[in-house]
Amino acid sequence: MRNTILVAAAFMMATTVAGSAADLPMKAPVAPVSAWSWTGFYVGGNIGGGVASSQFGDGCFFCASTTPTAGYFTGGAQVGYNYQFGNGLVGVEADVNGNSNFKGGILGTDDDPAIRVKSNMDVSGTIRARAGLVVGNAMVYATGGAAWGKVDQTGIEFHNNPQNANFGTPDGATANSSRTLWGGVVGVGVEFALSPQVTVGGEFLHTTYADGNANLVFAGNSGCGTNRPAATCTIDNHLTTDVARLRFNFKLN
Repeated sequence: MRNTILVAAAFMMATTVAGSAADLPMKAPVAPVSAWSWTGFYVGGNIGGGVASSQFGDGCFFCASTTPTAGYFTGGAQVGYNYQFGNGLVGVEADVNGNSNFKGGILGTDDDPAIRVKSNMDVSGTIRARAGLVVGNAMVYATGGAAWGKVDQTGIEFHNNPQNANFGTPDGATANSSRTLWGGVVGVGVEFALSPQVTVGGEFLHTTYADGNANLVFAGNSGCGTNRPAATCTIDNHLTTDVARLRFNFKLN
């Protein structure tokens, strides 16, 4: 009898507690707070490779064109600022890179003389805007802006007749120039946050530069010869590059 009373009392107490709990207001689930913010200044470095295409032509001194295309290595540093709003992001970035040599070509392969032409861009850089989408610790973005490069264009005319005793040797005419060319750049990228301060990612950039040129000058600075229009005495060059590179950044705040 005593045990029956105890069991009944325990059952009534449990029923009362369960009923009271059911009457309590339910709290809405709390959304997880992101531990990472992309907003702030950052500095970093990059390394990668690309393909450079130099399209050479002239005003019909050689009446020829050539487009040497080959891979090259690049590496440098960048600095920028991001501003995150919700899952969106905007920012600005500037970088400067050093580049390995480009491939050269020959204008007038069937002519005698012909000219060996080449362009190199030892130093280049960009100033770009970025707009992206943040998902967790990842960010994907599109980028675009201005690009510049210190372009050295060279040309060395040579004897191109196998029957000539001087075959393959320079004849003294050159077409050289060195200038900073500006252009435009567009690209896409992805970046991952390894910690609140460190990110790594990858980026692809396509860049096209303003046309460059170099005047053809004979030995002794005698110009391009007599009875020739000035337009035929210029070797023109249109340079484009496509680069894929790895990036790492350190957030400063």
